[in-house]
Amino acid sequence: MAGPPPPPSDPLVGAASATAAGFVAALVRDGLAGPVFVVATDDSVGAAAPVWAEAFARIGWRHRVRVLAPIAEGAEIADVAAEIVGFGAGVIVVAAGPDLVAAVRRMAGAEGPPVVVWPGLTRPVDGNAAPAD
Repeated sequence: MAGPPPPPSDPLVGAASATAAGFVAALVRDGLAGPVFVVATDDSVGAAAPVWAEAFARIGWRHRVRVLAPIAEGAEIADVAAEIVGFGAGVIVVAAGPDLVAAVRRMAGAEGPPVVVWPGLTRPVDGNAAPAD
């Protein structure tokens, strides 16, 4: 059963993606805020980058996307960790399979920004390591 529609003042009303709108609404409900650092694989970026851009822009959160291989090397994770700190991320969104999710969670540690997983990405995916903005 679906909940009531969002109030008219909700900036996500009419969003192109109900998944993105619901995800961002859950982040806000849970007290999380941008900027958002997205760690993704090629497959997930190709499918979701426009959705992320719209969803985060509608609520005024800056975001940056970094594309990594599904099983990232230690040096790549270290580079991402430095980039997250430099960007000042308030939350990290991972759009990848379980191996990369686990690596990002280890990298963020207990003191880093919260790590959340983009909905529907629980299986391993293919990709290559290339930074993107």
